[in-house]
Amino acid sequence: YDGSFRQYQKQYPMEAMNASFQLAGMRTSFGGCAPNIAYGLHQLGVDVIPLSSAGRNFLDHYRSHLLDLGINIDYITVDEAQEHCASCLMINDDLGNQIIGFYPGPKDPKRKLPHEIIQISDVKLAILGPEEPGLTLRQARDLSELSIPIMADPGQVTATFVKEEILELLRLADFLIVNQYEHEIIKTNAQLDDKALTSMLHELVVTRGEHGVDVYSDNQVHHVDATPEVDIVDVTGCGDAFRAGYAYGYLCEQSVEEKAQLGCLMAMLNLKSPETQRYITSADNLTELRSNTYG
Repeated sequence: YDGSFRQYQKQYPMEAMNASFQLAGMRTSFGGCAPNIAYGLHQLGVDVIPLSSAGRNFLDHYRSHLLDLGINIDYITVDEAQEHCASCLMINDDLGNQIIGFYPGPKDPKRKLPHEIIQISDVKLAILGPEEPGLTLRQARDLSELSIPIMADPGQVTATFVKEEILELLRLADFLIVNQYEHEIIKTNAQLDDKALTSMLHELVVTRGEHGVDVYSDNQVHHVDATPEVDIVDVTGCGDAFRAGYAYGYLCEQSVEEKAQLGCLMAMLNLKSPETQRYITSADNLTELRSNTYG
């Protein structure tokens, strides 16, 4: 949308949420938290195994796209009874704000559990992206039995977790990555203060957009600034790119600050790209960017 939602609301006061935006352009692109994170890690030379479900239209274009990238699709289950994959319709304004309509895709009971992955003994980290609480906890319990570290990312569905579900997820997870809004929802819904929440995790990572990121670990708060002077093309997927960078730092046994810096740099690369799976980088490029940006 060519303008800001605030300007639109002043010009056309919304009644009963009726709004009609004259759009400056449209495009379709590949997305989804798991493939976005997988794409980022794959750019950095990490073998990734997305575990998810999809509708029939996955076979039209997305399947060949992932195969061309060299990403393993053995554990993406296609539900033949469902036409569409998870889909997100987004209207962005010039300030980076979004209005989103999200369809979560098929709720496939045949979705595999981590222990069914042939290569599971080689897995060093599992990232649990946004899924309904029952499925998230089912996967988390299975991963816990396998002693695989869990990075939990409840994202857009954070508000659907009730107190007992949040507490169980916190007991099972090693890392929790949320934005500042999701951070407040978790504390409110679980009736936890900052001290109680952080005591249940190895690391709590709270992203704050242009204000950087705070990592709560070992009774300390580690702050890392966002990268300066970014020419924003599209905000979509920058959180997923951050998670890819942070996970990469973990796999490379980096410090808390270094992991957050890598996450911020990956987010920056995504912000400068018109789509979530089009930025190009490498492990060497990321190392050079960190040296130039953070010293």
